[in-house]
Amino acid sequence: MKRFLLTIFLLISISVFPQQASDYFPASTGYLWNYQVTPLDSLNNPLTNLTLFRQDSFAVVQSYQGRTASIVLSKEGPLQTILLQPYTDSIFYSFQGTDGYEYFSVSGIETFLNQLDSLGIDSNFNFLNFFRSLQNWYSVYRFAANTGSRYTLFQKDTLISTYNIRFKYSAVRNNDQTINTAIGSFNCKKFTTQWEFSYLLGPIPIPLFSIEDTNWIAPGNWLVKAYQPSKGVDLSLLGIPPFYIPGRTIDIIDQIVSVDEESFLVNEFKLYQNYPNPFNPSTKIRFNIPVGSELAQTVLRVYDVLGNEVVTLVNEYRDAGSYEVEFPNVETRHASSLPSGVYFYKLQVGNFVETKKMILLR
Repeated sequence: MKRFLLTIFLLISISVFPQQASDYFPASTGYLWNYQVTPLDSLNNPLTNLTLFRQDSFAVVQSYQGRTASIVLSKEGPLQTILLQPYTDSIFYSFQGTDGYEYFSVSGIETFLNQLDSLGIDSNFNFLNFFRSLQNWYSVYRFAANTGSRYTLFQKDTLISTYNIRFKYSAVRNNDQTINTAIGSFNCKKFTTQWEFSYLLGPIPIPLFSIEDTNWIAPGNWLVKAYQPSKGVDLSLLGIPPFYIPGRTIDIIDQIVSVDEESFLVNEFKLYQNYPNPFNPSTKIRFNIPVGSELAQTVLRVYDVLGNEVVTLVNEYRDAGSYEVEFPNVETRHASSLPSGVYFYKLQVGNFVETKKMILLR
């Protein structure tokens, strides 16, 4: 009888006192998350040769924009340098009952928004200012929400170049899912957020495109896996050429092991395909210089389809190792005004020469 009453009490307690959102976040500052970040191509195939690493650090709890915030510092980069890099980004979480809040900021998409504004779509509309007006706390993670029931975080209509456009940010709690990770198996809460952009035909929204991001949240560990598929975008209605947003997977790992100097050394020449490709506004080019080639000058140049040199990205002696160059970058900012089209980038180190094609979409 006592066991029966205890079972009834536990069931009532669970239903009356659902698990708090804060139970899913680490209890104290100093917690470190290590992730492996794998880009996806336009068909959502993993680009393992472009894998990066990310490290997050639970830094402090303090007031931020009207809420008590758990502030996480973040950095991302190649294995060779990630442990030496400074933290360059901040993520803000806040918890109230069964809801986990995240602060939306334009810091991660400011370059993209500036690029949209540079197209001159509508002199009376500024994308950067519009999204800045949306910066706020949103209860993205509603742990007590019914599974499969989508909830709107915000919705805002605006006029762009005579068209009524709706921006909507929503989320859905999916069925719980047990996943195996490098740090153990977890029964995770699974959430998918969605940015949806629609054209309003009277009161009826006609979808233009949407961006989804799925996160797996584990008790005491928070984010252990994320998946954002690549997405083709067609905004020709607004005079914006088609482009695609590259996707990626994020998987938690046990630790990031520093690489000793010998592991930096490579034994073959290699020029990788740029990523993303097609690209807008910038892309990254990786290449390897093997041991024994340090005495030859490294030259990396970009050409147009007629063979005219557009810019020289590298022209110097470099040690053996793996390198990554951004195009356009601060030193080649004049190339930011290049028109859409096919371009070629050529690497030459001594007798080694290799050329690859890339596509710029404006």
